[in-house]
Order: sequence, then C-alpha cells, then structure tokens
Amino acid sequence: MNAVKDVVAEIPEFELLRSDAEPVTPMAPPVVKRVSKRMDRRIERVLAVREDRDQDNQRVGYLARPFILCGLPFKKPKTSTTYYRRQNGDEVLEITASPEYGLPFGMDMEVLIWVSTLAAHGRKNNGGRIPRVLEFASGAEFLKAFGLPLDGPSYRRAQDRFLRVFYSTWFFGKKNQHRAKMFRVHFFDKIDLWFTRDLDTPTLPGEEFRNNRIVLSEAFAADLELHLPPIDLNAIAAWSDKPTVAYVYMWLGWRCYTARGRVQIPLMGPGGVKEQCGFDGYEGPRGARRFRQKIIEILSEIKLAWPASPVQVIVDEGHKGEDYLLIEHRALAIREAAQGQI
Repeated sequence: MNAVKDVVAEIPEFELLRSDAEPVTPMAPPVVKRVSKRMDRRIERVLAVREDRDQDNQRVGYLARPFILCGLPFKKPKTSTTYYRRQNGDEVLEITASPEYGLPFGMDMEVLIWVSTLAAHGRKNNGGRIPRVLEFASGAEFLKAFGLPLDGPSYRRAQDRFLRVFYSTWFFGKKNQHRAKMFRVHFFDKIDLWFTRDLDTPTLPGEEFRNNRIVLSEAFAADLELHLPPIDLNAIAAWSDKPTVAYVYMWLGWRCYTARGRVQIPLMGPGGVKEQCGFDGYEGPRGARRFRQKIIEILSEIKLAWPASPVQVIVDEGHKGEDYLLIEHRALAIREAAQGQI
C-alpha cells in the first residue's frame, strides 16, 4: 500500500481525478487523501509488472500484427452496429459482426492475444510451424493468463468474448490509391469450447485429451508465421479494465521495436497518434489540447510498467497544434532475459 501512495504522484491522471485533495500552498507537495480501491489495485498490478521486468520475470505473449496496427473499438458499439473499420496508413482492418453476438471490442483483444500466444508456443512441438489446431484443458486457463477472477461473471464474459470473435468476419490487408490487397478470414475456422459451471474443469482421462479446441483459419496461421511481435502478458493483465492503455502500450511496443533512430509522430492530423490508434472525438484546438493531456496520462501509466520506454510527448511552445510523440531510439518492451521465451 505504501508503494501505491508513493507512486500516485507520478501519474497525472490521479492528480486530475483527485477531487478530495486539500488546498495546499504553492511550495507544498500535492496531498492525496484517498485513492479508490479500483485505482489502488491497478497501481499495485502495474508496479508488479515493473518488478517482474526488473527481475527478468516477464511472461511473453503475442498478438498478430494486424491487430496491433489496427485495434478493436475501445468501447462497446451500439447493439445495431455490425460493421467496424480502422485504417492506419495503408493498413486496413474491417470487421463484420453477427447481429446476435455483436462486434468484438475493448478487452476482447485478450482472446486474440491468448490464441496468438497458444499458437506461438505450439511451434515448439510442430517443427517450428504455427499449428492450426490449438487445444487447452479449460476456460480457467484463459482467465488465469490475464489475472481475471475465477468466478461466474468472468467466465460468462470470457464465453461472450470468444463468441464475438468467432462469429465475426475479418478483412485485413493494405489499401491505397494504387492497389488493394486484402484477405477475408474468420479468425477461427472452428471452435469446440466446453462452457461449464465448473470453472477449473479437470482434464478427462487420457494424456492427449483436451476439453477445448480452436482451429485457426489458414490465412491467419500464415500471417502468424510472418509476424509475431512479442508483448508483456503481465502488462496486459494489469490493464484488463483499461483497453485504451493496453492497446497504446502494445502499439508503442511495436513502434519502438521497428524504429530506426529517432521517430517523430504528430499527435493530430493524418498519420498522427490519434488516427493511428483510432481515438474518436478530440476535434478542434480544444480537442487537440485534451488529446495531448490524454496521451500524457497514458504514457505516464505505461512508464510505470516500462520505465525505460524511450517515448515522450513534445509540446509545441508556440501553440500551433504541432505537438508530437518522440521515440528516441529503437527499444523492446521485453527484456533480453525474457527473450528466450520468444
């Protein structure tokens, strides 16, 4: 708990949300009387991520590159919305959803991460190739991977997430004024998931038996063969209730990994952070200032988990709306000692 109190002042978000702080003199440090239990738990988990990193105890996971470049909607779309489109430069992601289950959104990305990670680990027993058939014992394995409670509500949410992903049709590829090269796939060709009240379903007799099976589409398995950017599973678990922070963390991890020297990305405008990460709103000069503050808050929280992140926001002193994100050099969110898992 003391660690939580010590670190609160590092995050601008907590200063902004602190409605019960007592007035202080200009020279006095900020005073925080209360931190919500939810915020308290999140800070503790983020600090645990940093400790695991410092002790070379990171858990390496993966997410297919198209979903890092073009993520899911941050918030739940309206029930009547069954189509979603994101474009990041030439990269395009389009999703058509089932009216019954709706569009994948928010932390449904954990399904994509978990399946990508299962596929990556399966290479070891498949001649170095991504296996198309993935098997696991119980839904509790998914919940444990992201530190989710082993209770009924969490299990039902996990079930809904798998079904939203399964019943959607995904289109991804490149589009520009000269050429369109797109793939249409179902993320999974087949699922056989045993949803039961017993959250930690034991494996039935037989060493080779697994209760749940997912068959990857051929096109998706092929993409995993080419691109498997590593991510820190502990960090994703820490932000399980903050899909915006989780996504920006993964996007920054990819941009830092692919950086060649110093990289400047404008916050606003074509090709800017707002467009690349899929933020809605923040229009006009006032919106630009609000978005700048939003990114500063997100980066502050990410730096708690990844202190060596070579990223900062550069503010234009002339107030011309030319604020930008600076990546100072190439970096990897996964420490060298953990790369043996890759």
